[in-house]
Amino acid sequence: MTIALLFNPISGRGRALVAAQAIQRGLVERGFRVELLPTERRPASEWLRPKLAGIRHLVVAGGDGAVRLAAPEAARAGVPVWHAPCGTENLFARAFGMSRGAAAIAAAVGEGKTRRIDLATANDEHFAIMASVGFDAEVVHRLSAARTGGISHLSYARPILELVGRWQPARLSWTVDGEREELGTGLVVVGNLPNYGVGLNPAREARPDDGLLDAVFIPARGALDLLPWVPLLRTGLHLHHPTLRMRRGAEIVLTAAGGARLQLDGDAAGPSEGVAELRLAPVPSAVEVLLPASA
Repeated sequence: MTIALLFNPISGRGRALVAAQAIQRGLVERGFRVELLPTERRPASEWLRPKLAGIRHLVVAGGDGAVRLAAPEAARAGVPVWHAPCGTENLFARAFGMSRGAAAIAAAVGEGKTRRIDLATANDEHFAIMASVGFDAEVVHRLSAARTGGISHLSYARPILELVGRWQPARLSWTVDGEREELGTGLVVVGNLPNYGVGLNPAREARPDDGLLDAVFIPARGALDLLPWVPLLRTGLHLHHPTLRMRRGAEIVLTAAGGARLQLDGDAAGPSEGVAELRLAPVPSAVEVLLPASA
């Protein structure tokens, strides 16, 4: 049985490469054939697609961005995915209780329990966890522009501080399953999974297998307006706040007056100048996820 082991050489400041080599040794010792696949800057359809022919399982050693890169090709090939967490947040692995230990991966492969989940699209790009426009997307774009290697939570401090007094939120509206609503200024998070960075989880009621996306609007006139939302988001109390808007739907069209930058699964996405219209939709039951073995 051949397992493809995809790794991002710079994810987690080099942790992904070290972890991938350790996983490979552990799986080979347990009788598996393992093919190491470093990520490439070319479109995944050009280099990953041919590699998945004849592969039984795909292990992704990296962060959530590596999962986002691999998931559409895994879905196309019908190959179950396991996330071996080596990034900063590792939201995908956390959602399914995955680890990067070779023993856990071998046990999961042996048991063979899987779950089909939705992917989602934002204009022409895929995401597995969440999409957003607003302050967080601006931070991600600024960090991405300056990035030269792996990052940590501390890496976000500088772009956050630089934007606190500068962020000018776009005036937003959305149309959810044909019903339009003016929102005002702020940020929007659209979740396929309920997870978000540092436990804030705006779309904490999102389900990855319901064929729908959860859209959450948080009003703000500037970055400082977001501070009171932090404890609410961490506890889930934001869901009861009278100014929050939340919708669930199969087709979401988000418009931003003057354009707003986009992030997908923690990666800068879309044009650097921002998008004026963003079309989001689920791709139901697209990806097969390999689940941890029963205790």
